[in-house]
Amino acid sequence: MAESCLRVCRPRFRGGDMSRRSRKTSRLRAERGFTMVELMMTLIVLGTLAALAVPSFMNLIRGNRLTSSANEMVAMLQTARLAAVSNRASVSVCPTTNGTDCTTALGSRWIAVMTKDGATTVLRDSTLHPSVEVKTSPSLSGAGGTNKNKFTFLPSGFSKAGTSDGGTLALCVPELRGNNNDLDVSTSVGRINTCRRPATKACTAPTNTPANNCANN
Repeated sequence: MAESCLRVCRPRFRGGDMSRRSRKTSRLRAERGFTMVELMMTLIVLGTLAALAVPSFMNLIRGNRLTSSANEMVAMLQTARLAAVSNRASVSVCPTTNGTDCTTALGSRWIAVMTKDGATTVLRDSTLHPSVEVKTSPSLSGAGGTNKNKFTFLPSGFSKAGTSDGGTLALCVPELRGNNNDLDVSTSVGRINTCRRPATKACTAPTNTPANNCANN
């Protein structure tokens, strides 16, 4: 009888129960998530990274806007020169407010317009980014009448800036940091050039001669 009781009453320890308790404890620990200290440290790190990354990212965006606006202006001047030679006509690049007529007031919208046999044809209509400032050299800004702020290509392929042989248009983003906030586009005897001016001259009106505007041409 005693032997039977020993067999029946002996406590049993099963590994499965301990394993289940261990898994339950692990789940409870996992469900707790981050502590307040861990969360605060994570937020501090993310805030620091954002403070460093956002200005650089915005600088990149502004630089792309400046470059794309300069490329668009160069493309418009090239279109005008090619059309002038191929059509044996005068083609002007000028600011506009309505997309059909030239105006003397600087703005972000420009057109390339051909005049032949008394008729005018708009060859290209482009709008620069609103954040890009436009300034012109004295040969353009000081020209009288309808020639003010106007580039004109003749049937020979030569160009006029206002009434002079050469002139420069400056594109600038004041908020762009460093010495990369100014790109100059110029024409001289039919040639189209671009260059970047140093920071000491950035966002100021350019001179007529590109060599006087840029550190490297």
